Amino acid sequence: MFSILEWKRGEVLFVAGVVVVILGISGVQLRVSQMKTRDAQRKADVELVGRALATYLEDHQALPQATDGQIAACGYGRREACVWGQGGIEDEDGVSYIKKLPIDPFSYKGWKYVYSVNPERTKYKLCISLEYKADKQYKKDIQCNWYAEN
Repeated sequence: MFSILEWKRGEVLFVAGVVVVILGISGVQLRVSQMKTRDAQRKADVELVGRALATYLEDHQALPQATDGQIAACGYGRREACVWGQGGIEDEDGVSYIKKLPIDPFSYKGWKYVYSVNPERTKYKLCISLEYKADKQYKKDIQCNWYAEN
């Protein structure tokens, strides 16, 4: 009959060490997969907003203004900054291009999406920060290390 009580001290320490190593590797892999999942959500969010902006540009031949990294298509006359996670992109006629702007999964830590537009309002850039620095699309030399643009 098998009994752990009959194991020698070295055998117990070996098995305990193996278990600790397996748990450590699993913890690291879990953390990496969580980072990748949040980054995938960020990319999907800005691509969704990008599609809405492309439709807005097609309809109006100009993109909404940028105000402190936010899209100015909310509030009175649809010219006030839309708060990420709250407002949606609408035009003066009340046409909705996206009901609610997404918000960064780490917004509670101060992470945010940043919108900018060129002076002619024909080109936009939506910047995000990626957590997983080994991402093939991670850009090391710029402030926002991943972005979508038209």
